[in-house]
Amino acid sequence: MELNHEHDFISRLICKELTGTITADEQQMLDEWRERNSYNETVYRRLTDIKRLQIEYHRYRLTDPARPLAEMKKRLRINERRWPRHAVAAAIAMLLVGLSAWFFQQYQMGSVYKNSVAITEISAGSTKALLTLANGETLELSDNIQKNQKLIADTKSASIVATPRIAEQVLTTPRGGEFRITLEDGTEVWLNAASRLSYPETFDGQQRRVTLEGEAYFKVAKDSIKPFVVVSGNQEVRVYGTEFNVCAYSDEKDIRTTLVEGSISLRPINGNQSELMLTPGKQAIFDKEDETARVVSVDTEVITSWRTGVFVFEGQTMEQIIHALSRWYDFEYEFRDTATAQTIFMGSIPKYSSFDEVCDIFHKLGGVSLRQEGHKVIIAAN
Repeated sequence: MELNHEHDFISRLICKELTGTITADEQQMLDEWRERNSYNETVYRRLTDIKRLQIEYHRYRLTDPARPLAEMKKRLRINERRWPRHAVAAAIAMLLVGLSAWFFQQYQMGSVYKNSVAITEISAGSTKALLTLANGETLELSDNIQKNQKLIADTKSASIVATPRIAEQVLTTPRGGEFRITLEDGTEVWLNAASRLSYPETFDGQQRRVTLEGEAYFKVAKDSIKPFVVVSGNQEVRVYGTEFNVCAYSDEKDIRTTLVEGSISLRPINGNQSELMLTPGKQAIFDKEDETARVVSVDTEVITSWRTGVFVFEGQTMEQIIHALSRWYDFEYEFRDTATAQTIFMGSIPKYSSFDEVCDIFHKLGGVSLRQEGHKVIIAAN
């Protein structure tokens, strides 16, 4: 039996076994194939491992999204994040014939991804931050909300007398980190990777003032008397209650402020330009060098997609995209040629994808290979 035909035949037997429709003769053939050598047994175990099948199915969908099996997935209404065990078995049984041929091929190569090296050191970011309290004490925060609240409460109760309440606290996310915080006035802030937010424990005085380095999404609690002010570099954003995104990384030449809803005003702190008003769907691009701003229309869902679990790129160069991804996956990078760096890419990448999935997406859809050398990623045309 030719190898490809054997793979297809064995795949169908495994499908039948998963769904309980395999005959005694077919079960015997499958058992004999498993006993033939250790390689077959390893492949069988991988193809019947529910958890691994979820992962492999997800990879298959990402790297080959045009397959007609996608329509079958849609009809089954599979919830990829929370699959019931029986739903996994049913879905995999229907998808396995196509998937297993792909998986057999990849497994024979000794690696699931032949176009990128084994990337075990680089992984997607997670919820984590460092909070520096007004008294100088630092707390490591994670996605454990109850633990975070207890840490902060315990520390505050021990130092509240010695610490002036007007003193600022600093929330810092590392490369590969993100965090969401609710300020004293009820304002919600989503902090992106490699960012820093300085804010007072309580908003005393005539305004609610914070300082941002990096990127954050603000959902400001309404207060018609006390404006909310965000200072980023030499730019000041003033609002009373609205939602907007500010991208103000120190290694980028512009500060980009995008209004989602409501209204905001911007002005340079030391410049001569007059106050600039933004309406929803507009983005102000503030040039740090000449301290001038211009306004453009944007798709706010694209700009703020990082907050909702996906990176969306529209008309950006590979260099811009890789630079953004390097903050989230925490890696250094190098382009082999200028042409690849300036290649325009349009598409989306699930934010919590493994890095090898990201490599496959660029290889399949962008014609670009990403190869790891230590903690550095080398980018070149295929």
